[in-house]
Amino acid sequence: MVINYFSNSGCMVCPMEFLTSLAARIGLKRKPNRFVQSGWIITLFYILIMFVGIHTLSIHRVPFQMSIYLLVLLASTVVIGLIFSRNAFCTYICPAGHLLGLYSRLAPFGWSTVNRSICGNCKDHSCTANTNAYVLQGRSCGVGLNPAHVDDNTNCLLCGQCVKSCEHNNPDAEGRPNPGLFVRPWFKDIFALRPMSAAQTAFCLVVSGFVVYEVFTEWKVTKELLIWMPENTNMLLSTENTWSHGLIKSLTLFIVLPILVWLLPYGLFRLAGGKLSIAKYLCIFGTAFIPIMAAAHTVKALLKTTSRIPYWENAFTDPIGIESARGIINKSIQLAPLPVWRDPVITALSLVLICGGIAVSAVVIRKLTVTHVSQSWSRAWTLYLIPGIYGGAFAVMIIIWRLF
Repeated sequence: MVINYFSNSGCMVCPMEFLTSLAARIGLKRKPNRFVQSGWIITLFYILIMFVGIHTLSIHRVPFQMSIYLLVLLASTVVIGLIFSRNAFCTYICPAGHLLGLYSRLAPFGWSTVNRSICGNCKDHSCTANTNAYVLQGRSCGVGLNPAHVDDNTNCLLCGQCVKSCEHNNPDAEGRPNPGLFVRPWFKDIFALRPMSAAQTAFCLVVSGFVVYEVFTEWKVTKELLIWMPENTNMLLSTENTWSHGLIKSLTLFIVLPILVWLLPYGLFRLAGGKLSIAKYLCIFGTAFIPIMAAAHTVKALLKTTSRIPYWENAFTDPIGIESARGIINKSIQLAPLPVWRDPVITALSLVLICGGIAVSAVVIRKLTVTHVSQSWSRAWTLYLIPGIYGGAFAVMIIIWRLF
């Protein structure tokens, strides 16, 4: 996972969009109901994957189980496509696209129309028309967007169908195809201060705990500190089976600890006499966690990717990897050490990313306090503990781990 410099660029290469669109051509084409559209299915699906799939069954470490999971995911994509209209799976079910949509609030590039006046004079409206919603190439937007009105990165899948549709229909018209990539100010969407829905807030809270786990478990010391609470809880409850152990670990790390971190600034704010409902705090000020989450996810990606450098040579000579794995196990293949530059460069980049995330988060807090908390600094300062505690934990951990 890296910071999404474009709107949902990961969705652009995902085969699920094509599969669900293909299934929707012959399906029932039912409009998703209010609950499906609410986003809670995405949040619950993500929790199911994290709690049961990853931290209970460890499917990511067992190729056979991961294969079963991917087959189930593919089947779900087709089933959703057969029931609902257009790209319902990508819009209302898939947590990956949802997360990328939150991160793409930081992106300096997006997707929209190059010249909106062309759209104003358009006669065929090919990018939004229902008549070509299910063609294979050049179909109208599968997530119900109008490119002429898109001004943020949250929902666009970058499938490119609106460009093809605009090009295929009335191709001789001047300025077509009109949709395309455009440059936008850095962090424009996050500074727009759009609140999250309740489902998005719950999703963001769980992810905020997940990225802490992902980064902190890279260092043995912080890993032991992090898992101390769930391990002792399991001992206290005398849980012995895998399911109980995994679920307690997940609940502690991805629900309980994030709630404590999220609510501490709010609790101090209320103790100082501040007036703000907890629902408003979570949905509005919760957006301040997004820059730090994205930065931490990028740090994790850098650490994992560069730790695999010794394997790259064998990846080119043995792309399947079976012979290389056997050679490493029986020690007939000796892996080269990590390059000298890796640790200092990755440490510096990690600190820059985390500090950048903290700075952006602090700006979001400043803008939010002006807009939503017209109270004295003696109360509003407590809200700056969001980047201070959450982002500061990452920064301190990296400094102690990598520099001392």
